Amino acid sequence: MKNFTVSLFGILLLATPTRAQETPAGVATIIEKVNDYWQQTHPQPGNAFWHQAAYHTGNIAAYLATGREEYRRYSEQWAEANEWKGAKSNKKAEWKFTYGETDAHVLFGDWQICFQTYIDLYNLAPDKRKIARAREVMEYEMSTPESGYWWWADGLYMVMPVMTKLYQVTSNALYLQKLHAYFSFAKNLMYDEASGFFFRDAKYVYPRHQTKSGKKDFWARGNGWVFAGLAKVLQDLPTGEEHRDEYIRVFRAMAEALREAQQPEGHWTRSLLDAAQAPGYETSGTAFFTYGLLWGINSGLLEREHYHATVEKAWHYLTEVALQEDGKVGFVQPIGERADQHAHVGPTTTADFGVGAFLLAASERMTYVNDRFYWSNLAYKMAAPVLDRMRRGELAKTMQVELSPAWDGRDQRVTYMECFGRLMDGIAPWLALPDDNTPEGQQRHQLRTWALKSYAHAVDPASPDYLLWRKEGQPLVDAAYIASSFLRAPDQLWEPLDELTKRRYIEEFQQLRRIDPPYSNWLLFSATIETFLLSVEAPHDLYRIHSAIRKIEEWYVGDGWYADGERFAFDYYNSYVIQPMYVQVLQVLRERLPQNRSLSRDLEIAQKRMQRYGMILERLISPEGTFPVFGRSMTYRLGVFQPLALMAWREMLPEELPAGQVRSALTRVMRRMFSVEGNFNEAGFLQLGFAGHQPELSDYYTNNGSLYITSEVFLPLGLPANHPFWTEPAQESTQQKAWNGKPFPKDHAY
Repeated sequence: MKNFTVSLFGILLLATPTRAQETPAGVATIIEKVNDYWQQTHPQPGNAFWHQAAYHTGNIAAYLATGREEYRRYSEQWAEANEWKGAKSNKKAEWKFTYGETDAHVLFGDWQICFQTYIDLYNLAPDKRKIARAREVMEYEMSTPESGYWWWADGLYMVMPVMTKLYQVTSNALYLQKLHAYFSFAKNLMYDEASGFFFRDAKYVYPRHQTKSGKKDFWARGNGWVFAGLAKVLQDLPTGEEHRDEYIRVFRAMAEALREAQQPEGHWTRSLLDAAQAPGYETSGTAFFTYGLLWGINSGLLEREHYHATVEKAWHYLTEVALQEDGKVGFVQPIGERADQHAHVGPTTTADFGVGAFLLAASERMTYVNDRFYWSNLAYKMAAPVLDRMRRGELAKTMQVELSPAWDGRDQRVTYMECFGRLMDGIAPWLALPDDNTPEGQQRHQLRTWALKSYAHAVDPASPDYLLWRKEGQPLVDAAYIASSFLRAPDQLWEPLDELTKRRYIEEFQQLRRIDPPYSNWLLFSATIETFLLSVEAPHDLYRIHSAIRKIEEWYVGDGWYADGERFAFDYYNSYVIQPMYVQVLQVLRERLPQNRSLSRDLEIAQKRMQRYGMILERLISPEGTFPVFGRSMTYRLGVFQPLALMAWREMLPEELPAGQVRSALTRVMRRMFSVEGNFNEAGFLQLGFAGHQPELSDYYTNNGSLYITSEVFLPLGLPANHPFWTEPAQESTQQKAWNGKPFPKDHAY
């Protein structure tokens, strides 16, 4: 790693992390390098005072991220050596909360941060003695009328998370009440709303204290303590807690202020708004800020696209400047209380609390670059605004409809059906996975519950969200996506519906025979609907199915491509409709009509063509995560890759496309596209565009409901987290190999 000053130009060139750092395994290697160095050079447990204890908050995060048992044991030995206590006095009459390093300063927050790790260790292996002292101290403290326990910024990290962690263990609401009372005291004393930052304590409040140039002096590490403490609190705070919104407002205001105050090299200077007050690199504040920003993005409280560049630059600083070759974390400002202390902070200047902050940031980074975590969070972000409203019958009332500037004048209520049908078709396999207690499992359960209520609203004529089934021709298209969602998750999305709702769906699907489909991919919409009716043993029209199959077969033009009608058009409708719906119809027919022996052969041929087409799609992905923008309907975004996603989910990927290569390539495109601001509006709905908000790109038939076909890329979420698609090491895509001078497969026509 570099331990010399890098030019601004060089930093900007290096602002993209190395390939290894873009994977959980790569980040884990960094965590282990840092933590192994620290523990090997500090084999003896220290006391339970704040700086030692701050390291252990990072060590526990490193243990949870890597599973390295020796990390847990290191903290367990430290806790045992300190008798699971902070300051050890048992004479409550002498307990103090002013600054002090004696055993009498039991109520001083610097002696309470150790309780965070004790509680974490308790949660890993419950034993009441591990948290007995923590409860004794905190419950005594809460019994007093005093509110000014957190009179310095650091105290918010030291103790706020103790309160929420103990609430989680005890369910004692007093912890949350006192948390807010103590936080309110600290906020009134130190928070500067105009800047979004906290002064270190009352001595440093402007204008009583100023930088040498007369500016407000916000100490980086002091604000790092606050920002990281808020992240930890929000992680454990119940969703409906009455003061949660206040904590979130302060957290978001700090995040935005930090984004603006970051230095070009990726770090934050010791005086946040006056670099000249204490120039040079500093790691502890930067690491705490990086942790908080990454946690905010990972939790969904901060927009990934808005803060992506900030965390990438910060991570680059931490790993390329602060981290030394031997594993030492350098440029850590020593113990102090203000920005301009310690003139000489260099690559070998390290400290336990700085290492702890680095480990916190790296552990959140590991989550940030986890492909499945990213996919599921993006899928949830896309789905929740739609299903949360529709389950209440309020989608039509609250969705911000956006129409193409060239809109053809059809009833704009088609938007809601397009939005719901296309979204559900993409996430149906994900919602079909069994429930579990992971955060992702909770997301799935919530979305499935909302989806079932939404399905009922969609066909209830008395509901405000009754869809536009009986007007226009467009409903044929999106009824097919709804039918496809039932085909993809029948046990989870169709069977739980009540009998009236099922009957209504069958009636609505059947009445769509009023629509004469155009001589194009629309034939497959009719075929998909009739195939679903066949699958539930409802009256169906086999002629509509077989005529569509025959025409699609006639329109095959070679090398994996079908024409969309009698003439070939160079666009992505093979991805959006033709390949996936054709294969799905044939799969269901083979299962339902086993007497028709030709279906197996037809399905095998169609699957091979889709494999060839998928190989072409993968080769279109550039080393930078882009792909060619051609043809109509480019606002459908990642719907382009539905065949690759479908083959991954159905375990049909060709040998030439290893799962780790496909996952990595799709993730790279996903991150590239959704790192651009403007994909979502302020209410969380997709906006017209390709990468961002580009309404001029949309065709005459496009509304922002149409765009939810991009959810088709999420089909592999239907594979469990331990499936090889998710666990295989990332592999370079074909273009990455080609442009880096590495061996790659030659291409041949099918």
